[in-house]
Amino acid sequence: MKKLERKGKMIYTFIFFYLSIFISVGTHAAIIIDHNCTNLSQIPDAWIDAVQENKKLHYAHTSHGSQLTVGLERIEAANSKYSVAIAYCELPDEAGAFCIFDGQTSETYITPDLYWDSASGRADTNSVLSNNPTITTSMWAWCSQQNWNTSEYTQSYLDAMALLESDNPEVTFVYMTGNAQTTGSDGYNRYLRNNQIRDYCLAHDKVLFDFADLDCWYNGEQATYQYGGHTVPVEHPQYNGNEAGHTTYESCEQKGRAVWWMMARLAEWDPGITTTTTVSPTITTVEEPPCPIEEIYGEYSEATELLRYFRDNLLSETTEGQELIRLYYKWSPIIVKAMEEDEEFKEGVKEVIDGILPPIRAEVE
Repeated sequence: MKKLERKGKMIYTFIFFYLSIFISVGTHAAIIIDHNCTNLSQIPDAWIDAVQENKKLHYAHTSHGSQLTVGLERIEAANSKYSVAIAYCELPDEAGAFCIFDGQTSETYITPDLYWDSASGRADTNSVLSNNPTITTSMWAWCSQQNWNTSEYTQSYLDAMALLESDNPEVTFVYMTGNAQTTGSDGYNRYLRNNQIRDYCLAHDKVLFDFADLDCWYNGEQATYQYGGHTVPVEHPQYNGNEAGHTTYESCEQKGRAVWWMMARLAEWDPGITTTTTVSPTITTVEEPPCPIEEIYGEYSEATELLRYFRDNLLSETTEGQELIRLYYKWSPIIVKAMEEDEEFKEGVKEVIDGILPPIRAEVE
């Protein structure tokens, strides 16, 4: 039995190891903040506290970008739990608040050349970060430039952000898409250039605040228009207005909620692990994350039962095994989602596990 237990731990560790490799190769660690990231009630209070205690943001923008700060302030006015402190050209120091440095060293209206599109702009960005070493995150917002930007210019933005990342390895730089208010040929160009940024962020494991996507969705509905046979997302009519930052307060609040979601993610909150607890005098129910093994072989297959045996009768008996099980299920939602979206990835995972099952069967028999 000792021999079987040792081999069981080894094999299950082998499975987890290879699944981890497939995750790193077949999926990306990019963080995409879009219309799916606006439900504040899904963020546990502990992670809001973590942002306020440990995260500080440098945010540079022009008029459209003010939608984020207006939204954050309106959210705080409605619920003081989401306390923020925003100061122009300096980093505020307010206990219990998410602190934001708004602007650059001596400017508050930050065009591309003042943040990334010139050597002097990048130097100023570096200066803000070096003089405020507690800043953990930096981001810059487009106005309407993506309506006419070329692919070459958009690439220069991506290259400049990479330079800033190289100069400031301890800071997370957030990439952004441009607003989605324009239609016609300009709107289509904006859509292409925003997709260029999205593709880059996915391919290079970046953090993306998808401003354009947040513009286009309201109450589960995406607004679009047709151009040259293409369906192009556009700002939802619900947000057509000029209450703040060329939009409505409602749109600002949506983006403010997305900022909280982004910062919680950067504080290492994992929304993929969903635990729902139903409280009654005697009953607590917990929703388990999806299982990759069941996704591949089925819930009641011989392979699934075999691996359950190792989990329940061997791994669960030791502290090390319990930690391995915890890590496996922490990654399970990501693994399952990747398999659902990429059949080749799923087949690759199955091939690895298929190769491990025979020695397990031999030991059990």
